[in-house]
Amino acid sequence: MDYQKIRLLSFDCYGTLIDWKESVLSILESFFRDSPLTFSREELFRAFLEADRKIISDSYLPYREILAQVIEWMAENLRFSLDPASRYLLSDRFSEWKPFPDTVRSLKQLKENFHLAIISNVDDELFSISNELLEVEFDFIVTAQQIGSYKPDHRNFLRALEVFNIEKQEHLHVAQSIYHDIIPAKQMGINTVWVNRYGEPERTNPLEFPDLEVPDLQSLVKILKIEKA
Repeated sequence: MDYQKIRLLSFDCYGTLIDWKESVLSILESFFRDSPLTFSREELFRAFLEADRKIISDSYLPYREILAQVIEWMAENLRFSLDPASRYLLSDRFSEWKPFPDTVRSLKQLKENFHLAIISNVDDELFSISNELLEVEFDFIVTAQQIGSYKPDHRNFLRALEVFNIEKQEHLHVAQSIYHDIIPAKQMGINTVWVNRYGEPERTNPLEFPDLEVPDLQSLVKILKIEKA
């Protein structure tokens, strides 16, 4: 990767900029506290991820509906009686999905030298809620709703490249998810940064190797500042 050629940074949002793990868990833990089953926080989040990935892999639905079906799936598996009015619990409380502590500062610093973009598995309306929390103006916003598919589908990255109108070597995609972002972006020849927010083990599959790995966004800011000097 030639850092000198990078003009645009695109970001996954949830898990990369927004701390969706802690945000979602704080909502789910209080909601499912009366479940007859005993489970840890990690087990609860794994159940959320499993349901999210399973439902997204089916035919396209708006993300608000995806989240509603996730709640239904989890309630059934946790033997929890679900009030139909609670189906939209996660999307109704979307403003509680907060950024990581380093997100806003890092985005503002990166905005000084790069165009910034979003490529996210979300609806326009829901992202508008998160966008206010991120406190930076993105040059481009590409959502699943605009395309009718969810990452890791290559269509999401193809649309992004069309919208950005730049060469691949000028584009650096920044994300926490290997599955949704790093693998498909690499397959398309896009430079990648893995933000290893949760200290996951080093990858052993070459298909999963990012061009750069950082533990947080401030580390990326420092590296890009040095490389672009």
